[in-house]
Amino acid sequence: MSIDATLIAPAQLAALQSSEPVVVIDTRDADTFAAGHIPGAVNLREVFTYLATSTPEGLQALKATFAEALGAAGLSGKETAVFYEDAMNSGYGQSCRGYYLLTWL
Repeated sequence: MSIDATLIAPAQLAALQSSEPVVVIDTRDADTFAAGHIPGAVNLREVFTYLATSTPEGLQALKATFAEALGAAGLSGKETAVFYEDAMNSGYGQSCRGYYLLTWL
């Protein structure tokens, strides 16, 4: 089952996980992640906290940082990545930044 959507519901995530490799990435802070998260999720707070410059060197550092971090999270290019946070009014769209970074990379 392939989901070609930007936003998915919990039931869609469960169906996706049962049919293909999925890496679930929690963008919340470490304490919130430790208090509870989607089973199997990996914590990658840097999606929200990393600041880059728009210079060629800054963009190269951004690419290198997230290529390493996303690889360490389990992404090889064969999996579907799902970024999440608690709510848009508390996480301020940090999961959206994860989506953008992945599509940019």
